[in-house]
Amino acid sequence: MSFAFQFVDVFTKTALAGNQLAVLTDARGLSAERMQAIARAFNFAETSFVLPPADPANTAHVRIFTPAEEMPFAGHPNVGTGFVLGQMGTLFDRPLSDAMLFEQQAGLVQVGIERRDGIVTGALVKAPRALSIGADVDAGVVAELAGLAASDVVLTRFAPCFASVGAEFMLAEVVPDALDRARPDAAAFERHEGRIGQSAGLMGLHLHCQDAAAPKSLDVRMFAPLSGVVEDAATGSAAAALGAFLHRLDPARTHFEVRQGRHIGRPSFIAVSAGPDGVTIGGDCANFAEGRLWA
Repeated sequence: MSFAFQFVDVFTKTALAGNQLAVLTDARGLSAERMQAIARAFNFAETSFVLPPADPANTAHVRIFTPAEEMPFAGHPNVGTGFVLGQMGTLFDRPLSDAMLFEQQAGLVQVGIERRDGIVTGALVKAPRALSIGADVDAGVVAELAGLAASDVVLTRFAPCFASVGAEFMLAEVVPDALDRARPDAAAFERHEGRIGQSAGLMGLHLHCQDAAAPKSLDVRMFAPLSGVVEDAATGSAAAALGAFLHRLDPARTHFEVRQGRHIGRPSFIAVSAGPDGVTIGGDCANFAEGRLWA
């Protein structure tokens, strides 16, 4: 069997930036094991597989795989998949609207297509779950994972902790120059995996720094070496968790501009809006390539 795929760059206006995504627009006939093997072969941070929905009221069932595991929810694959489907206009012989619902492990994901002058440019994604906050993490552990000193971790606003709006991440604030110096230690991730309070899945460390003069602007990095992603170019699900978490700390903070990926040559921009009804992320996408694979 052959399967059509598209490569898109997510959270960028131009190709060869942002976060790469492979989208198989009709994955019927593929087992979960085959999907995992394809994601491993593409070796992007994530690959999405589009299937008919269990409930015909929904748009699609979308499964998302890193090179190492299936994700219950992820940001840039939903934005990029929405972008691709929005350009297609029909799916499984059904016309598509600009308001889509994707079935995923974490729940129903609302996706809104964005257009400029009638042309699809990107998507907005609402996280499927309310914010949940897990265990605190010692600053020394964060430092060990990131190749930093414990003094690089900022503790004035909150202690490092796990948080999720569909996919769980360890959140920590660091001083600005530490963000540039961070180097993930895969051996440290292996030592701490499953031992420091995360609920499930392979651990992702999300670091950010804040500029007091520009409270909406956040510079971030995300490391998940055990998921096959040493450093991610743009992590929408983590940006959503961080936005919801910071909004809970200070309800006056509702909009965030998240910059990621510059450290690996893939600059990305994620818009985050958080409020009492949940958190939404969004951004532009750019087409890169398309083709077919035989699996």
